[in-house]
Amino acid sequence: MKKFLKISGITVLVLLILLFTLPFLFKDKIKQAIRDEANTSLNATLNFSNDIDITIIKNFPKLTLGLKDLSIVGKDTFQNDTLVYFPELSVSFNLMSVIKGDKMEINKIYLNKPMINLLVLENGKANWDIAKTDSTAQEDTSASSFAMALSALDIENGNLTYDDRTLPFYTSLKSFNHHLVGDFTLDKFLLKTSTQAQEFVLSYDGVPYINKANADITANLDMDMANMKFTFKDNDIKLNALHLGGEGFVDMNDDDMEFDLVFDAKQTDFKTLMSMVPGVYSSSFDKVKASGKVAFNGYFKGIMSETKMPGFGLKLNIDNGNFQYPDLPKALNNVYVDLAVDNATGVPDNTFINLSRFDAKVAGEPISAKLKVKTPVSNLFADGELKGKINLTEYRNMMPLSAETQLSGIINSDLKFKGYVNSIQSGNFDKFDASGSISADQLVYMDKESLPQGTKLNALLKFNPKSVALENCKGTVGLSDFDVHGQIDNFFPYFLSDDVLKGNFVFNSNYFNANEFLTEEEVKTEPSVTDTIQLEAFEVPKNLDFVLQSNVNTLIYDNLKLNDLAGKIIIKESQMFFDNVNVNTLGGSMSLNGVYESKNPSFPFSDVKFTVKSLDIIETFRAFDMVQKMLPIAQYTEGLFNADIQLSNNFNSDLSVSYPTVSGVIKMGIGQAAIKNLPVLNMIADKLKIDKLKNLNVSDLNFKLNLLNGKVNMDSMILPLWTGAKAKISGYSALDQSMNYVAKLSIPRKDFGEANSALTSLTNQAKQKGVDLALSDVIDVDVLIGGFFNKPEVKVSLHDAKNSLVNGLKDQLKDEAEKRKQAAIDEAKKRADAAKQKTIDSLNNIKQQGIDRVNAEKKALEEKAAEEKRKAEEKAKEEAERLKQELEKKKQEEKQKALDKLKGGVLKK
Repeated sequence: MKKFLKISGITVLVLLILLFTLPFLFKDKIKQAIRDEANTSLNATLNFSNDIDITIIKNFPKLTLGLKDLSIVGKDTFQNDTLVYFPELSVSFNLMSVIKGDKMEINKIYLNKPMINLLVLENGKANWDIAKTDSTAQEDTSASSFAMALSALDIENGNLTYDDRTLPFYTSLKSFNHHLVGDFTLDKFLLKTSTQAQEFVLSYDGVPYINKANADITANLDMDMANMKFTFKDNDIKLNALHLGGEGFVDMNDDDMEFDLVFDAKQTDFKTLMSMVPGVYSSSFDKVKASGKVAFNGYFKGIMSETKMPGFGLKLNIDNGNFQYPDLPKALNNVYVDLAVDNATGVPDNTFINLSRFDAKVAGEPISAKLKVKTPVSNLFADGELKGKINLTEYRNMMPLSAETQLSGIINSDLKFKGYVNSIQSGNFDKFDASGSISADQLVYMDKESLPQGTKLNALLKFNPKSVALENCKGTVGLSDFDVHGQIDNFFPYFLSDDVLKGNFVFNSNYFNANEFLTEEEVKTEPSVTDTIQLEAFEVPKNLDFVLQSNVNTLIYDNLKLNDLAGKIIIKESQMFFDNVNVNTLGGSMSLNGVYESKNPSFPFSDVKFTVKSLDIIETFRAFDMVQKMLPIAQYTEGLFNADIQLSNNFNSDLSVSYPTVSGVIKMGIGQAAIKNLPVLNMIADKLKIDKLKNLNVSDLNFKLNLLNGKVNMDSMILPLWTGAKAKISGYSALDQSMNYVAKLSIPRKDFGEANSALTSLTNQAKQKGVDLALSDVIDVDVLIGGFFNKPEVKVSLHDAKNSLVNGLKDQLKDEAEKRKQAAIDEAKKRADAAKQKTIDSLNNIKQQGIDRVNAEKKALEEKAAEEKRKAEEKAKEEAERLKQELEKKKQEEKQKALDKLKGGVLKK
């Protein structure tokens, strides 16, 4: 018995030791397996902390792997775009699958505070499509080293966005929890999911249909994995107070998907629907007085494939809805809505929208609308009207607003339109009826959180079939003021069918602070060059074609103050063009031509040309991050400069320059400037014992810089140092401020101080040897510059200057001997050339005499031939004359015979 207990004890001890040590034995193997799998199969960068946690105790007998700070960052099109970021990820594996090493079976996944960002660009490219493909390789039928036997997925406090710009469709979940349970090893099982989110957003084509709603969704599905058919059952969706239900199935076939889904509102009171209105759902919502009935339902049924989509429908009916907060005097009354959207075939052009009625009283003011839409693809027909008045001053008496929120003004609308949109597009404006106006009078809005500086607006739009006249649009937004007028074309095709909206405007502003629209930070009216503002890249709308003739007295952008901006700005096809935009800044002026393109909003691109006149060099360094990184010498240079700058580059999502993408040419001119305390010049000056180099005054300096792949290349520049001294410089500097330059300094010998005495001594030694040579008054010194801008490495060749001088004297002696030798050779050659020329002249004389004799004989023959030709021609003329006379004589004789014969006949008669 004791022996048995002893063996059992040892066995348990060994097992316990294994339980604690096995994870560490396989830790490196698991880390390497994850990285190998990612590098092999992903066109993206997978990163995670090396401090990983592996344990078998927590979920015995499963092996649990904990990773921290895991991220997947895109490449190529989605460069620097973060697909996922998991601060904490826990994955449970089958232990035996790890030990065997053939397949790793994943059982459970836990995520804490994950960030998931899903994006589809306009061209259909998705950022999650990161699996590597090789079109030249044969299909890899080997199984992955991972196998999914997932039984549970838990997410806590996560954030998810899905942005599909092909539709365009956007949805997001903020601060959401998700729990999923199911046995994926079975062909048939029940999948249970529950999701709670503090903010749920769903928008289509920029319209937020669900905005920051509180969501609680329970979805249970019967999973038929063998047939890929999934049936919804016991589904419950709560959005704020709105309670929805749905059922049906999704059948995923080889070539298509079949849908048969229906949904409806489980509650029919008007109050639940009102909870979906932004700003209405709050802590006091339960106290609201409401009445009226709501019917809301829809369906999604049919086949979805690459060429087909399912049928769909939606109905919303509100009967005498009333809504009032108990402590407020005004209410929303008499709400009647009858809306039907139907497309039974799934063919987009068969969609029919019929808002046959919308009536309501908002704080006592009536408003009504109607809209019918059909054939939206082939030739959209629309028949609609909007009439009413909204008194925003009374809105506070209807809806609870913060005491710090200001809202006032009147919005009036009286608009009608009817016809086919193609009539406008083809110029047949008489076949499309449109009339009316929309105005905003003394509109004021201010909110501490969303718009602390507030906005004020007066505007008037007048409609006709051809265009919309923006007769007045004047006001302020935050710190900025604006006064815009012009004409909008193609309004109804844009509003009804997402066509291109065209416009031509004059934009005037006394003060415009662009930072307010590019950052969420608090901005200043007078920023200093040291201010750092976190900007955000902006997307230029693709379906706008606007021309803005702009005049802005003061423009604030980032840390720059720009004055007297004037020029044309064109917005078209996700691009913003700058046409001869002129502005005064930093003591000088700038002219800008070029384009900013945001077709990839997360990585926008610009290609611009600047013409700069009299800008302060040091102020330019302080104001522009690009100058600080690529031309750090500017901080040590006092003066003004002119330049022609051609630059192209991409921007990061925070509107900072993506420096590896920078390319361009800078042609710069400096009239007068002082370079002071430049570290590399100080080092050269110390090595050469020439203090003049530490502070330089330069003038009439012109040079060119080439920017490529984050490097600034200088082919060659002549830098005047002082009278009689100059430097020829070439090389490059890089983004990390490393340098690689070669400089040839040409410095007067008198400026070398002690070194100059040594040079004079060498000259005297040469004279003692009978060689009277004139030493050059200018000495060349080669300088190699490396290291980094703030920590340069300098090498000069002054140490070899004496040897170079001696060698120069020897070279001069050699040159003298060579000169004498060359003179003798030249004299001998000259004599030989003279004799050769004389022989050539004699031969040429004999040759000419022969030519003259041949020409004389040729001339005699030509004259003889000409004489014989003349005689022959005279003889021919004489013969011709004789023949002519004989012919004439014969004609006369014949004529006489005819007359005599005629005369004889007459006499006989």
